[in-house]
Amino acid sequence: MRPRSRATGVTSRRVLPERSRLTLGRTVAALRRSREALVDVESQLGDLLTRVRSPRGSLDRGAMDRLAGAKSRAVVAMASLNPGGELFG
Repeated sequence: MRPRSRATGVTSRRVLPERSRLTLGRTVAALRRSREALVDVESQLGDLLTRVRSPRGSLDRGAMDRLAGAKSRAVVAMASLNPGGELFG
């Protein structure tokens, strides 16, 4: 029988190469921008839905422009996650 090997309890931590760290930082920033842009779109849509459901049901003139702007910012932010552009846009 072979004796069991024991774990020493020492864990090594791999250090990412500089290029990977830069890419990771950019990806995290792009994810943050995308999340913020999508939250803005969600807010604009929620506001529109609330106004449409209200008894008066009136929208201000700038509501659609604000939503279009929020959508454009979301597309740009999400496209930065995929520089090839084949997923978003």
